Amino acid sequence: KPAPDGLFMALDRLHAKPGAALMVGDSITDAGAARAADMAVALVRGGYTQVPLEEIGADLVCDSMLDLPSALQELSTAA
Repeated sequence: KPAPDGLFMALDRLHAKPGAALMVGDSITDAGAARAADMAVALVRGGYTQVPLEEIGADLVCDSMLDLPSALQELSTAA
């Protein structure tokens, strides 16, 4: 990361398109890889980044992985 090669490999194995996938990570590097792969990105607090997650430009920011399902629901209804 931030090269998207690993994401492209995962998408290929899942037979998924980037626009239909979500990268979940915890850092600016994760967000960069997702954007380079043309994927949406959700960031979860608790990583080692020095940059506030709200400043990275993710589609979602969650306090924990447990918040991800409800955050995804909110994102899909807002679209």
